[in-house]
Amino acid sequence: MDYKDEEILRMREARKEEEYHTLETGIYMDGSIVRFQNVEVLGEFRLFLPETMKQMPKQFAMVKYPSEFRPQMIVTTLDLSVNMGFSVFPNGVPCDDLPQMAQRMRAAVHRASPDCQMFACETLQKTPGSWFAFRSHAMDTDVYNMLLAASVNEKLVQGSFNCYYKDFPKWKEYVLMMWETISPLTEEEKKNARSKNNSGTV
Repeated sequence: MDYKDEEILRMREARKEEEYHTLETGIYMDGSIVRFQNVEVLGEFRLFLPETMKQMPKQFAMVKYPSEFRPQMIVTTLDLSVNMGFSVFPNGVPCDDLPQMAQRMRAAVHRASPDCQMFACETLQKTPGSWFAFRSHAMDTDVYNMLLAASVNEKLVQGSFNCYYKDFPKWKEYVLMMWETISPLTEEEKKNARSKNNSGTV
């Protein structure tokens, strides 16, 4: 392949990245278009998630998140390299000061893993929520982590995301875009969700 061919390929890639760069159109990443769907989470809220991410099997979740405090719902890519998790806490857990909650979560992570590189807390623009990121160390690579404290129907929602550190530049923007789509379920949707859970329907 000569220089002219390489330049044409780069131009094609750039056009695709410009065309597919929202959750509605899909996002062009790694040579393919990632499509998104509006997913119901834990009977409390909805948000857009990649169609390629599926719920992590319990046996894998217990290995990847050995703590009993693992997220209540975890979705992952087929190779398990990109993960998002969510937990909803019961009424009574304070969620009126989300920036302070995020700061407390950040301090807890730093106490537990003082060798992690911590980044500053930031605030979502459209959804009530504050988040921060940190860089942790795995056996053969570094990992980029994002943690979110959000509020849905006066309940605290904790969101998490992780991927290989080398991949975070292409994921970070879209994770924030996904978190910004968090919206509470209506009472009718909650009722339907409870009916599905009681009947064993997935």
